[in-house]
Amino acid sequence: MKLLKPHIEWMAFFIGLVLMASMNPYETGETFCLFERIGISFCPGKGLGHSIAFLFRGELTQAIQANMFGPLAVIILSFRIMNIWKELFKNRILHKYNGESDVEIN
Repeated sequence: MKLLKPHIEWMAFFIGLVLMASMNPYETGETFCLFERIGISFCPGKGLGHSIAFLFRGELTQAIQANMFGPLAVIILSFRIMNIWKELFKNRILHKYNGESDVEIN
């Protein structure tokens, strides 16, 4: 579990982006919005998955129409994933330089 713990956050973001990028943005299906499930018609994240799917297909105009924060979400999540990778790599190098085992990385 110690080896998996530092990787959970970036893996969740990466898997989420891959799943949203691979979905068909032209299909409508079941909503995961808590607000809509309890009867409130406004959902702040409505269309975010569709926006990301359109963005990965190169359809920027439709991505912005689906949800204008979709491209921003991809940028933010990508930078967060890269930042986590950078920290993991830096910690691994420092631990190896100090003669410590990789298992002890927090």
